[in-house]
Amino acid sequence: MHNDGKVMSRIHETQPARIAHVKVLLDELRCVLSTLSLLVRGHICMPRDMVGREIAFADGTRSEIYRETAMRHLGAPPRVMLAVRFRLRLVGSSRVGHALFRFESLFNTLLFAAHPGFHSKLWLTDPVTNYYRGIYEWRDPEYAAAYAEILRVVLSPWIQTSSFAYRVIDRISRSEFLEGQVVPDWFETPEDLWWLPERSARSTPLTVRT
Repeated sequence: MHNDGKVMSRIHETQPARIAHVKVLLDELRCVLSTLSLLVRGHICMPRDMVGREIAFADGTRSEIYRETAMRHLGAPPRVMLAVRFRLRLVGSSRVGHALFRFESLFNTLLFAAHPGFHSKLWLTDPVTNYYRGIYEWRDPEYAAAYAEILRVVLSPWIQTSSFAYRVIDRISRSEFLEGQVVPDWFETPEDLWWLPERSARSTPLTVRT
């Protein structure tokens, strides 16, 4: 811990990786089948205590949690966080379009819940900027980065390509991360910190938009 109370964590800077689409397809098919098995056995849940809360980020934006997906009975929480953001193509500011996407996105659980090392995901939406964020807990930083690159490929037909970004931060718990206890790299501008919750921000209940 630093004197200011922030946790020093490695931030894995990333560049787009070239992944064969056939490999992504096979990985996702395996994930779908395994996730269905996990669902049948009751190993996946959707806690409600975080839903409807708003998180302020260090770039000046705010996002609301509209869903949480988590694995049951995995023991001690992991200390790797993955933050992802993207913006949809064509939908723009359409409230109906975004409501349909948030409904449809529930089925996307099949595409990530059985990837190695997954623990939990917070699903966030920002109606001002139209960005979506995902905040994940993962067991291993390499697994988290590998999943993020798969997600880049899976989302590519549906999102603005330049809007996709992610960060993998390790040696930090979800509660520490959501409190902003991360020291960013010295060269990062406020605009680069879309992934970093403000330390002073408190998650406050809001009315969930539909």
